[in-house]
Amino acid sequence: MGHLTIAEVKEIKTLIMQARSLEKTIDDILSRDGMEANKYTSFKSMAHIYNDIATRSATVMKIGNFYKMNTEEMKGWADTLWPTAKSILETVLISTRILISSLESNIDFVEEEVDNIESFIKTKLRSVLYEIPQKEKEVQNAIENLFVGKGFNKAIDYDRETGKFNFSGREYIPDFILPKLRMCIEVKLLKDVAKKSQIIEEINADITAYLKEYENVLFVVYDLGVIRDELEFCRDIESNEGIKIIIVKH
Repeated sequence: MGHLTIAEVKEIKTLIMQARSLEKTIDDILSRDGMEANKYTSFKSMAHIYNDIATRSATVMKIGNFYKMNTEEMKGWADTLWPTAKSILETVLISTRILISSLESNIDFVEEEVDNIESFIKTKLRSVLYEIPQKEKEVQNAIENLFVGKGFNKAIDYDRETGKFNFSGREYIPDFILPKLRMCIEVKLLKDVAKKSQIIEEINADITAYLKEYENVLFVVYDLGVIRDELEFCRDIESNEGIKIIIVKH
């Protein structure tokens, strides 16, 4: 499937929650005690709810159509034998679980790939910087070299200093964007103790803006011996959902 916007990702998460709720409701109906003739009367309503979720899921994921229940040919509960009603509910339950799996697989793929990028940069960045960097651009160049070495294609898998947007009257241009992962990367070079607080303030100021445009934001702080307590440095920053920070020491 293609690149998803932040709004589409949020919609997928909402659909997952709704599908799980439907799954639980049907599961409760099928497992509860009671007369068989009265247990399954909601079969048609459950099928309609499933169809609605499946339709919206197909739209947001841009993959055509998910399986749909043929509700037009279903009779009312009073004209339907309970074994047929039960069978329809069981079919809706199975279809709902397949739909949940499809929705979750897309979200899980993105989260796994974001973690892979984070780990890749954290473990490899230092090894490609042979001299102490004096400018952030040198760290950015090193990250781009890593992407190229990994087989990433510019303008497809990643791009650099593009994705310009405005927020609260200020222009933002991420150092890197990875469109397929709805992710941006911002690089900070910390070489002066006096600049530590300033960089933390810059990161905190960037968080709100970047989260308006990107689902995942990674801050890469290249540290030239300034940060003593990494956990303390990262704690407040990583409390924001979708925000990750890694510290690479030279």
